[in-house]
Amino acid sequence: MIFKDKRGQSALEYLMTYGWALIVIVIVIAALVFLINPTQIGTEGCTGFQKMPIGNFKISSTGLDMKITNQTGRTLSSVLFQGSFDGGAYESSDNYTGTQAWAANAEDTVTWSTQTLAAGSHTIDLNVSYSDGDFDRTATASCRGNLQ
Repeated sequence: MIFKDKRGQSALEYLMTYGWALIVIVIVIAALVFLINPTQIGTEGCTGFQKMPIGNFKISSTGLDMKITNQTGRTLSSVLFQGSFDGGAYESSDNYTGTQAWAANAEDTVTWSTQTLAAGSHTIDLNVSYSDGDFDRTATASCRGNLQ
């Protein structure tokens, strides 16, 4: 009658097997989140502007330079880029202040040179307003990066 009840060992083996499976699932999900959107982990990068992808961007002590491509398929008019540096007031870019046109599929460098930034991590919130011929539209983006 000593070996009457072996259900405890079965339950423990069951819990250990599913415990390891749950740990593996959590690790896989964490890896997917990192691969899908690395900006959530705190690395440098930009998110937003789906029809105007941001290519290279550079944060310097005198502001921000970024390459952006107009992939809307239309020539845009009344293009206005504005940026807020580290939660400050929004300022217009040097080259798109609300009266410029931007050709379809063209790449251009958008610059803000009125900022004096210190070394360290910076967050820049961006807005672009434009007319695509049919509608006036607005898009937003956010960039994070470090100034060395």
